[in-house]
Formats: sequence, C-alpha cells, structure tokens
Amino acid sequence: MCGIVGGVGPSAPVRIEFEKCLDSIHHRGPDERGRYFGDKSTLGICRLAIIDVGGGQQPVSNESDSIHLVFNGEIYNYLALRNMLLEKGHTFRSQGDSEVIVHLYEEVGLDFVKHLRGMFALAIWDARDQSLVLARDHMGKKPLWYTITSDGSLFFASEVKALRAAGVKTTFRKSAISEVMQFGYVNAPRSAFEEIFQLPPANVGVWHDGKWSVAPYWSPNFSKVNSISFEDAKAETERLIKVAVERRLISERPLGSFLSGGFDSTVVTAYMSELMTSKVKTFSIGFDEARYDESGYARAVASHLGTDHTEERLTPDPVFLLQTLSATLDQPFADSSIIPTFMLSQFARREVVVALGGDGGDEVFGGYDRYLAAPIMQKLNPLLALASPFAQNESLMGRVQSRKLRRILSQVQTHTSLASRYKSVLSLGQDGELQKLLTGDFTSHEESSEFVTSFSRQGARDDLSRMIRSDFENYLPGDLLVKADMATMANSLELRSPLLDVDLVEWAISLPSSFKVKGRETKHILKEIARSLVPATLVDRPKMGFAIPRADWLRSGLRTMAFDLLTDPTARGRGWFNPAEVDRVLKDHMSGRDRDNLLWPMLSLELWARAWLDV
Repeated sequence: MCGIVGGVGPSAPVRIEFEKCLDSIHHRGPDERGRYFGDKSTLGICRLAIIDVGGGQQPVSNESDSIHLVFNGEIYNYLALRNMLLEKGHTFRSQGDSEVIVHLYEEVGLDFVKHLRGMFALAIWDARDQSLVLARDHMGKKPLWYTITSDGSLFFASEVKALRAAGVKTTFRKSAISEVMQFGYVNAPRSAFEEIFQLPPANVGVWHDGKWSVAPYWSPNFSKVNSISFEDAKAETERLIKVAVERRLISERPLGSFLSGGFDSTVVTAYMSELMTSKVKTFSIGFDEARYDESGYARAVASHLGTDHTEERLTPDPVFLLQTLSATLDQPFADSSIIPTFMLSQFARREVVVALGGDGGDEVFGGYDRYLAAPIMQKLNPLLALASPFAQNESLMGRVQSRKLRRILSQVQTHTSLASRYKSVLSLGQDGELQKLLTGDFTSHEESSEFVTSFSRQGARDDLSRMIRSDFENYLPGDLLVKADMATMANSLELRSPLLDVDLVEWAISLPSSFKVKGRETKHILKEIARSLVPATLVDRPKMGFAIPRADWLRSGLRTMAFDLLTDPTARGRGWFNPAEVDRVLKDHMSGRDRDNLLWPMLSLELWARAWLDV
C-alpha cells in the first residue's frame, strides 16, 4: 500500500516541487520513497512495504526500461499471473506484484486491467509512444485524482493535497457545499475544486500528446439473475468468500482483523481462523455509551473463534479528533463514522500493518434497512400524503426523542418515484431544510437531478437491484471507501475488504433478490452463512453500525467549537449559509431537539475550509 504522484507533459513537476508532493503523502508509505524522471514525465511513490519487502521497490520497469510503473494497492492473483508471464518468456527482477503489472501491460496492452484481482490505483509511463496510463480497481478502493493544465500537462496523485503541493492552481467549486449537506461527501468524479477530478472506479485513462481519454473496463450486470437453489447458492457464496479471504492473507508484515461485532467482520474473521495456522489477531474498540458500543459482541465472537483479541475502551477528545481529521481530509467529508474508523486504525497499527475488514457486505448482499423501507413507503404514497402535515409538524418532531422514529417521520411525505424517495432516504438534510439553510449562490439541484436520472435508467431487474446499483455507484465509492482509505492510510495501515472481491461481487449481484432480502430480514444469505460459523445469538440482533454519540458531543465537548466556528465572522463571510437559520438550528439542538444531521456537515465543511481554503 502506498501513495503515488506524478506528472507528464510540458509542465511536469521539477524535483523541488516533486519532493513537496511526496512529503504531503508520506503517511501513506513511510517505509521508502522512489522516483523516476524521464523526458517530460515523472513518477513518484511513498511505499508501505507489504509484499516482497526487501526487493519490491518502485518505480518498477520492464527489461528494456521502456515501461515504468508506480502502483498503490495489492494484486492478490499476482503469483498466477507471474507464472503465466514466465511461460511467455518475461524475466523478473523482483518477487512482488508490482513488476507483474508491468509485464502484463507489455504482454496484453490496455486489457491488462481485466486480469487483475485486487485493489489498485496505478500509473504506467510508456516511453515507446510517450503515453501515460492511469487505472483504478473495480470497486474504487484506492483513490486516484488528476488534473489537466492549460498546456496539456496531466498531474495525478493518491490525494488532492499532493496535487496542490505540485503547484496546481485550484478554484473552489460552489456546488460542493450542497452535495456535502445533502449526502455527506463530494460526488465523484468531481472534487471540491473545479480543476481536479477523480478517475472513476473500473476505468482506464490514457494521456498521449496532450490528449486525454477515459473508458470503463468493467461494470456489474444488474439485469442478470441466476436460476439456482438457495442451498446451492449458499454453498457457492461460502466458497467465494473463503477464496476472497484466502487471497488477502498474503503479507510479509503482521496481519490481523477489524472485528466490530457485526456479522460481516465476523464471517471474514471466522474464515481467517480456518485458513491461518496462527491465531488471528483481532481488534475492536468500545465506548462507554451502550447504544454505540458493540465491543461486547466482538469479544464474544473472538472468544468463540479463539482469536488473539485486543480491545480498547475509548474516551475520545472530540475537538482534538476533528482537528486531526480536518488536517487529513483534503476533501469535505461529513460521515462521522470516520472517527471510530480512524481510532480503530490508530489502535490496531500498534501491532499490525495489514487488517481485513467487513466493508461492502451491506451493498453486496442487501443489508440496509432502507432496502426494505423505501419500496414499502413508496407504495404507501397516497396514505403518506394524508399523514404528511402531521408528521412534518415541527412541534411534534421536537418532542420525538428516538432517532430512528425521527428518521421515519422525515420520510412521511410524498415522492414522485422510488428514485426520488431513495435520494431522500439517503439525504442528511431534506430539501426543505436545505432550502432554508443554504444561500442562493450555494443552492444546487444538480446532484439531485443527476441522482434521480441515474437511479431510474435501464439495466436493473428490480427495485432492490436499482437501490444496490445506486449504492455501488455513489455511496460505496463516494463515502464508505473514502472513509476506509483515508482513516487507515492516515495511520499507515493497509485495509483489505474480502466482501468486495470482484468475483464475489459479480456472483452476489446475480443472486435472486429473495436470497438477499427475505421477508423482513436483510442480508439473508450472508446471515445464514454467519449462523453456521458462530452461535445464532451473535447474528440475530439489531444492526448498530459504526457510530459515535455526535448529537451529545455537539451539546457538550463540541458545543463551544460549533458556536465559534459556525457563527464567527470568518464563517459568516463565506456566505454559504443563512445566518439566522444557522442560529436557529444551533438553538434547536442545544434545547434537546437533535439537529446533528445539519450541524455535523456544516461543522465538517467549516473545518475543511479553514484547513484547505484559508491557507
């Protein structure tokens, strides 16, 4: 796992600027640095050595030194690819996975990405025709940002901060404010800056002679359905998960598991215990507040599986954590679960360099309650029209203490389509709230219309497939994988996600929807597998998620910060929010009516602005 950076074209970075770029992403790869300087091209890497620790230095090249690569990630099928390439006459200088990519590209050209199984963001400089190839893994686990300058030069990096360190001039993109306030993250392929973009997951980009083109190399098929019995499907799903876990156990550095207590990480850890000859090192964190603490379940799973379990109970300083994260997150990001993810990564990094986790289980196997709720509520649209005036009454909402009930009441309204309702279910702030809060210059409906149009397009066989497809295209790469990458790499820790293995994903997407959502049970097939691995009492319990008591924090440890940052002249001078509405939201929250759905993204945006706009 690493951080990569580089540039091609007339204004490719000179050495002094290049070192600044590498300095900015040192946390991604503290073990060593590598550099390549060619004719109007430069590649660099900060390496976190995992495989072929002694001999896997990058940039790496082919036999004739005409092809050069920098690569962030892991290729889990590299040994099979290496053997195939040896049979075809290629020679290797190292034992790792990075050189395999170079020879594979040399052998099959741009089709090389179709053979890779892993997580990756990579750059290949081909001196034979003076072209640059950028590619990103199927799911978007590893980030890759780029910008193209007026003279046709292209710069790329693992993080936006490295592009800015290269001297790239940036202009704040106003519509990013409404995107973050609505969804909690900046919508790909855009960034918070007009000039910087993300290479989308499962895409290859080619730069040649100042011209740039991007094309997908893979996309999941949501229209296909497999005709298979449930028992046969369960057996094949078990096999694929086990293969996916086994692929991710290769490491020359200490390896462990994030064990949250949820059954996604439980399934992953159970197969690790089967496959590893030594005890699995497992890590979990706990909070004093019971409704946010799953550590007891994690402890019970660890005991049943016989892992070497380490748990830390946390009493975090929320002000310090937010300040630390704002210095790390170079894009606005308002998913508060990044805090426990960051803390778990920091804790686990004391003992391991690689961890496996359960990311992706909900998207792959249909685990969210919204997959049940949204279609049902849309079918009740006529009744909701009658109930809406009562449910949306501010006096009533102010008396409701249950967060889940408040969430349900926010959806007691009519929507013209399932697409519109699903967007509303995902939104941090509802349209009416945001219209009051955002000023005219920063109110944008672009992200909403794009979401609805994309959700409604052809190619998905039923409502569940449409919702899962939407999450694969938006929530997973825009939020969950960003959170996982930034939180772990800030602590120089590699996180691997077996449940997002591309072969497993293709299989799971093709399963009948009734295997994923059965009656009122979500993620049915994965729960059945989990019940065969651990006692059912550890599976059949309410879903908690990886959350923090942010509403309480905003009334206590973060109260002063919230008032100071959201109401001072600097914040008001930005003109993003209506000052009177900000004051009202703050007052409502402090009086006991939870408004953290709005306060948290506002605070996240302001902290980001002070760290990255005001410098």
